[in-house]
Amino acid sequence: MTITGNSYISRANVNLSLKAQNKRTPEYVDVLIKRRIERLTSENSTVWTSPDRNRREYAHRFFQYPAMMVPIVQKNVIDIIKQINPTIQKVIDPFMGSATSLVACMQNGLNCYGQDINPLSLLIGKTRTGPYYVKAIREKYKELISDIENDKSRVIEAKFKSRNKWFKNNVSIELSRIVRAIRQEPRLAIRRFYWVNLAEIVRITSNDRTSTFKMHARALDEIEKRNLSPIVEFKTHLLQSIEDLELYRQLLLKSNQLSKGSYKGEIQFSLQDSSKKIITRNNSNNFYDLLVTSPPYGDNKTTVTYGQYSYLPLQWIDLCDIDIKANNDSLRTTSEIDSRSLGGKVKKLNFDELNSLYNKSQSFKDVHEKLKSIVPDKADKVVVFLKDLFQVVEKVFEVMKPNSYQVWTIGNRTVGGIEIPNNEILKDFILSKGGILVTKIEREIINKRMAKKNNSSVLMTTEDILIFRKGGK
Repeated sequence: MTITGNSYISRANVNLSLKAQNKRTPEYVDVLIKRRIERLTSENSTVWTSPDRNRREYAHRFFQYPAMMVPIVQKNVIDIIKQINPTIQKVIDPFMGSATSLVACMQNGLNCYGQDINPLSLLIGKTRTGPYYVKAIREKYKELISDIENDKSRVIEAKFKSRNKWFKNNVSIELSRIVRAIRQEPRLAIRRFYWVNLAEIVRITSNDRTSTFKMHARALDEIEKRNLSPIVEFKTHLLQSIEDLELYRQLLLKSNQLSKGSYKGEIQFSLQDSSKKIITRNNSNNFYDLLVTSPPYGDNKTTVTYGQYSYLPLQWIDLCDIDIKANNDSLRTTSEIDSRSLGGKVKKLNFDELNSLYNKSQSFKDVHEKLKSIVPDKADKVVVFLKDLFQVVEKVFEVMKPNSYQVWTIGNRTVGGIEIPNNEILKDFILSKGGILVTKIEREIINKRMAKKNNSSVLMTTEDILIFRKGGK
């Protein structure tokens, strides 16, 4: 049979692929990851949408953190990468949020490192990742509730400006009784578990509207009609959380990842601005094998106000139980945490700074020019956010190993009627640092709690999961 030119090329490519397979080159690993994802997608068209069916198994309900990722979606991606490249050991999430990506990594036995600017994020992460003293927590439940119910003091523990605006007096008294009872628990891990559950009760019993992430008080007549008891709500929620903690403990036991109630791998969290530093052990470069994260999609003041959302719960929690670096400085105002996050401090970039970003991303240049001509008052916020995001990318590349993988989940927001192509801009930023795009997954957002439409953004319905490999040797 005569081999045509195209057939010859195809045969040559097959031979090259077989040769690459024998050598397990990074390029061939890329191909395997892409093919596995494509096969999984073809077998189940909703696999990346993933209805909210596994949240309990992943201890996802302790506190309703904003814009939480869906655990099973992250786990599917992590499973594929780890199966194809079993040498992966250390994973970083520089925007850990409620630690969903790291919790998903634990079933693969990875050493997990996470960081966030929000103290409440660290508290949730440290609670969800163990130790899993479920038996002790169950045994102590009655003692804790007894301490709460026997406390007749009317002293209010939280002292901050406008407390009476956000909490009815009887609610503050009951929350204070819970606080005092938690403080009597000698074991830090159990106290943290209690604090997370208290945070959720603060959220639902405050006068703040639960329909928005920004602090916004309910109408006075609505406040008067509400008659929630923090103690009653705490008792119910705590029992539910104990069962959820046990479910995830069982998952880790089945995957042989627990020893004496604690995770076998390493877990390390840091209260840290990721645009300034990415934590490693002994400040070493080339440290991580894998990154799995979802950065903010814009500055927190106009997208998801994680800091405002966390402000009231943090007022009732002993910050020293969260982290050595956690203190009241982050609660000086309702927007302090958001101001410390990406794009939180708006300033004009000089010509060289702006031109440098233009050189990194044509997509950024194009959209910035649109913003300047149509909504110039909003352009600076977008620019500063993206500048901060690029700084994170730079810090990430300093600590990732050559040929390590990065999984970024990102969505495009709309500002002044103009779509900001975060996915293309992030891709440009990573390619400019020598990254290689392996594949992209587009997923529909169904169960992820996102921000509602406001004056500078609309509700996002899709997001991209971008998988990159860091080039080099």
